[in-house]
Amino acid sequence: MPHSRFETFAALRHKNFRLFYTGQAVSLMGSWMQAVALNWLVLILTDSPFFLGLVGALQTLPMLIFSFWGGVVADRARKRYLLGLTQSSMMLLALVLGILVAGQFINIWLICVLVFLGGTAMAFDIPVRQAFIVDLVGKPDLPNAIALNSTLFNGTRVMGPALAGILIAQVGLGNCFFINGLSFLATLFALIWMDLPPAAPAPRLPFGQALRELKDYLQEHRDLKQILVLLTTISVLGHSYYVLLPMLARDVLGAGPEGFGLLMAVNGLGAFAGGLTLARRLRHRPPMPSFLSGLGIFVAGLLALSLVRNFYLALPAIALVGWGMVTQLSTGNSLLQLNVPDRMRGRIMSLFGFIIMGSVPLGSMLYGVTATSLGPSLTITLGSLLAAAGAGFILIRHPRLRHLDFRDLKEPSAPPLGPGAHGAP
Repeated sequence: MPHSRFETFAALRHKNFRLFYTGQAVSLMGSWMQAVALNWLVLILTDSPFFLGLVGALQTLPMLIFSFWGGVVADRARKRYLLGLTQSSMMLLALVLGILVAGQFINIWLICVLVFLGGTAMAFDIPVRQAFIVDLVGKPDLPNAIALNSTLFNGTRVMGPALAGILIAQVGLGNCFFINGLSFLATLFALIWMDLPPAAPAPRLPFGQALRELKDYLQEHRDLKQILVLLTTISVLGHSYYVLLPMLARDVLGAGPEGFGLLMAVNGLGAFAGGLTLARRLRHRPPMPSFLSGLGIFVAGLLALSLVRNFYLALPAIALVGWGMVTQLSTGNSLLQLNVPDRMRGRIMSLFGFIIMGSVPLGSMLYGVTATSLGPSLTITLGSLLAAAGAGFILIRHPRLRHLDFRDLKEPSAPPLGPGAHGAP
C-alpha cells in the first residue's frame, strides 16, 4: 500500500477501532435510512414545514437538556458499557416505530414522543462515543480516527438514503425502521468483541463541580471557547437546512422520494470525499486552514443549493455542502479533543454534541417558521448568508483563531497524565 494511502487510513491499524468502524458502518447505514423515511413520513402525514421543523427540533432538543449530564457520565463511567446501553435503547425505539408504521397506528404526536426519546438516548451516546475513540487509537492517531469516523458517518448517506428511497417507493416506510433497528446489532457485537485494558479509576465529581471545572478550563483557554461559539453560530444558522430538504426536493426541484434520497446520497458522497482528504491532511498540516476552507465551501454550496431550480444542478451544490460540513466539524472536533486533558474529554464532547445537535432545535424551528412564509429556497438563502456573516464577524474580532493548533495536554495546575491514561475504556 502506498505510504500516502496508509496515512489516510492510519487509525484502522488498531484492531479495536476496526471493530468499532465496521459496526458503525452497518448501524449508520440503517440510521440514515430511518432519517429519510422519518422526514418523508412527517411530510405525508402533515404536509407542513412547521411539523418538519418541530420533529427535527424534538430529535435534538434533549441535547439541550441532557447533553452535559451525558458528558459527566462519560468522564466517569465505563464507556463500552454505557455505549451498549445507549445503542440498545435506540434499537428498541426504531423497532417500535417500525411496528407502529406497519400497523398504521402512527400519528404525528406518537412520532414526536418517539423522536424525543431517541434524542434523549443520543444525548448520552454522542459524548461517550466521541470520547471513546481515543481509547481505541491513542492520541497520535486521534485526528485521523475522527476524520475517518466523520467520513463514515456522512459517507453512509451515499447508500442509506438511496436504499431508503427505493424501499419507500417499493415496499413501504415501515421496512426502513425495522432495518435500522436490526442494524444496531453490528455495533453491539463490535463492543463485545473488543479487547480493552482495565478501566483506570475516574473521579466521581458532583455535577456542579464538574461544570465549574470545565467552565474554568474554557475561561483559561479562550481560543477553545471561541471555537465553540463559532461552531454554534454555523450550526444554528446553517446546518438546519436539512429539515427543509424534503420540501425543497418536492416543491422546488420536482423530485419524489427517490430524488430526495439521491440528494441525501450525493451530500454524503461529498462528505465522504472531504473526510478522506482531511484524514491525511491533518497528519502534516495545521488544522485551521482546513477548518476555514471547509466553512467557505459549506456556505458556498448551501447558497448555490438555495438558488438553483434544476434537480441536476442541485446535486453538485449539495455535494459541496457535505464536503465543507464534514471538514469543519471533524477539524473542530480534533481541535477540542487534543486541547483538553483526558479527564475532561467527555464533557468537552458533550459541548460539541450540544452544538452540532443541541442547537438544531432552535435552527429547525427558525427554518420551519420562516419557510412557512418565505418558502424553502429563500429560507436557505438567508440561512447561508447569515451563517457566513456571523462566522466572518467572529473571525475578524478574534484573529488569533486563524492560528489555533493542536497543543500538548499539560496543565500547570495538574500533574502529567500517565502514559496509559488514554487506554481507559
